[in-house]
Amino acid sequence: MRMLRAVNVPYVVAFLYMRFKQTRTISIPHSELLPAIANFRDDVQEHDADALRDKPESYLTDWCEKRWLRRVLEAGRNEPVYQLTPHSEEVIEFVDRALHSDTGFVGTESRLRTIITLLDELVVGSSSDPAVHLERLRRDKAAIEEQIARIEQDGIVTQYGPTRIREQFATAVDLLKQLQGDFRAVEDKFREITQRVQHRHVYGDDSRGGILAEALDSEDALKQEDQGISFFEFLRFIQSPEQQARLQSIIQVLLRIQELADQNDGLEVVRRMVTVLLAETEKVVHTTRRLSSTLRRLLDSRVQLERRRLAELLQQARGLAVAMSDDPPRSEVALEIDDELAIASPLSRTDWCPPAEFEEIDLTEHVPDEDAKHEAFREYASLRPIDWLGIRNRIDTALLQHERLTLGRLVAERHPGAQVVDLIGYLETAREQGHLIDRAAREELDVTTGDGTGQVRRLRVTIPLITFLRRPSNDN
Repeated sequence: MRMLRAVNVPYVVAFLYMRFKQTRTISIPHSELLPAIANFRDDVQEHDADALRDKPESYLTDWCEKRWLRRVLEAGRNEPVYQLTPHSEEVIEFVDRALHSDTGFVGTESRLRTIITLLDELVVGSSSDPAVHLERLRRDKAAIEEQIARIEQDGIVTQYGPTRIREQFATAVDLLKQLQGDFRAVEDKFREITQRVQHRHVYGDDSRGGILAEALDSEDALKQEDQGISFFEFLRFIQSPEQQARLQSIIQVLLRIQELADQNDGLEVVRRMVTVLLAETEKVVHTTRRLSSTLRRLLDSRVQLERRRLAELLQQARGLAVAMSDDPPRSEVALEIDDELAIASPLSRTDWCPPAEFEEIDLTEHVPDEDAKHEAFREYASLRPIDWLGIRNRIDTALLQHERLTLGRLVAERHPGAQVVDLIGYLETAREQGHLIDRAAREELDVTTGDGTGQVRRLRVTIPLITFLRRPSNDN
């Protein structure tokens, strides 16, 4: 609720959605998220000069303090990474559902069919009477046999209409987005247990046996709760090679349905469904490994003694600091640390090299050329920015219909008015997404360029052969 009532909530939700949900990213390093906020702030202030006036660092700190983002330091990284919290997931899901950006309508019929199917399965599945199950199976069998006989006799099948296809697809995409947001809540449950065990372990609130018993009981209780049972059943389901192959086959067919050709965002969500779900489950499993690692350290008596000794030393340091707070020392304050002598190989030392020398240049007689300066400013102002989102959308849309195509063919079919600056965007996107770049081969393209005066010239440029490839099924 505090996030929805924030002053800059439209910009905060838009930024978090674009950086995390739209890119299907779970964790973003500090070195990437900080400049992304700066760039987003600059874009926003072109239209709203009073928005996002603070420094990017202050927004990251503020969002973490308000629990809109989680800042963690993962193993193997030398910088923190940021993740969405369950609160941000719920707000983004609420806004996305309100806008219905994928379809522009609510699939009432598909939702009703889904509800009836779920309730019907619930009635049968909750019954212990064999007659109820047999009646359901015989009814399904009769309906299937009737359909088979009708198709064999007439050769006519009942095909979904365009509206029904888009309705069911919208319902499936909506449920998939909700599923991807539910992982944060499951992960929070495991993290809460881990933090509680670590706290009691460090501060010595209980014996090792008591802490261990509580941790194991909490883990067992989580696995027996509805949320835990559902997650571990999901984990077994998604990690099954047969189910993954079945999902990949369904996705490939969906990508070829003509009625869904304009559902770019929804198709991208479905296309990367298996990859994203496996990444989400791996993230939760990694959190459970942290709990296991904490329990293993708890059982190590040597580590326990070292932690207690460190806690005692820190407590003594706090006590000395408090005792001297009223009358702090006026002379130099020093801290002595006993450390073993470090051993280094002589070969690790670098060879001697002369120090760098700087050349002095006298600029006192330099007279700036005002005409040249204004001309440079005009050329800079005439540069057109690269439409990165449009470039990626053209590539993704083209690859839905082609297994592979060159940059020249893509530009001719999807972007006939491309300029030289657009080619730079295509080249950089091909490098980032891992498409095929053959530097030994060449391709010539006809593009346009502007000179800042409104005149457009045709140019023929030669670039390395770029081939955009549809991602293999195991990366979808």
